Amino acid sequence: MLKDFSRIKEGLFSVNLPDHDYFFNLCEKTCDLLEKEITNYRPADNKGRAGGLLDFTKNPLPTVIVPDIHARPDFIFNILNYKLPKEYISYSDRSLFHALKKGLVRIICVGDALHTEKTILRWQAIQAEFDSRIYTGPAMSAEMLEGLNTITALMELKLLFPDLVHFIKGNHENILNKSGNGDYAFRKYADEGNMVKKFMFEIYGDDILYMISCLEKELPLISANKDFVVSHAEPENIYSREEFINVRENPNIIEDLIWTANGDVTHATVPAIMKELLNKENLQDSYYFAGHRPVNGDYLLRQNGLFVQIHNPSKQNIVFIDPNKNINLEESIIHLDKKRGKK
Repeated sequence: MLKDFSRIKEGLFSVNLPDHDYFFNLCEKTCDLLEKEITNYRPADNKGRAGGLLDFTKNPLPTVIVPDIHARPDFIFNILNYKLPKEYISYSDRSLFHALKKGLVRIICVGDALHTEKTILRWQAIQAEFDSRIYTGPAMSAEMLEGLNTITALMELKLLFPDLVHFIKGNHENILNKSGNGDYAFRKYADEGNMVKKFMFEIYGDDILYMISCLEKELPLISANKDFVVSHAEPENIYSREEFINVRENPNIIEDLIWTANGDVTHATVPAIMKELLNKENLQDSYYFAGHRPVNGDYLLRQNGLFVQIHNPSKQNIVFIDPNKNINLEESIIHLDKKRGKK
């Protein structure tokens, strides 16, 4: 496992793009794992495929919720090095990675692996390159190095700890930049979706583009836990447990869980979904966590304080939840960038 961590660290801070064959094989293995992830926590849909719901309500563990990552390999590194309190791990090495190795903790990422949001300046430089028909220039190569180092590390972690590391689909998990089946072509600071697709084709070709697109389709959409629910965005409508499991049959659910903007929800969707997935009427000390749109501070509350939005691109925050304690947002949100610096 020490070698595994060294390999992940080396990949996170590599100065070279992932090798084609290594990258393709990693995508293929991860996609195969997700396709076959029909377990007691991920029930099959009506057609025998891995469903859209992760259900850990009957198997709670201390859990780290990771907000939108957006091409931040240093964020992944700091997460893996986060030292759990002594009450959770008795070993001298209290890092999150070591806790994963011992089966003591679970990670749930809310999605969005690619497209930096740290600064608009890089995207402006990339736009200038593309305007000159330079599709793999220095600005874009720097962006994709960080993005692909992030993606490969997440796949390595999923393969190492398939039952403990989970990545929920976000609206940026759309490598082909297509619209349909709940996805929309993406642009924010520039034409990011199209730019990434063009770069990937120029460097890696159609085979890796296709493999990543297949992997994205196998990602879960929502997670139910002992006292909390997690998805990428705030749900705009109410759906049943079975509908979440059979999410491929209704693209509207996918769109709701990955694209809903702040202010789009006009009625109380979160309490109904929480009662359904958590199988409880009293939602005191229970929460629904999501990211998607940035917040200014550590979190933003909506839906009578039940919905907690946690994505702040200028911070490296995680949420640590102990299933044996009531959730206290002020104590549960951990500031990694204040605890340790970058590499």
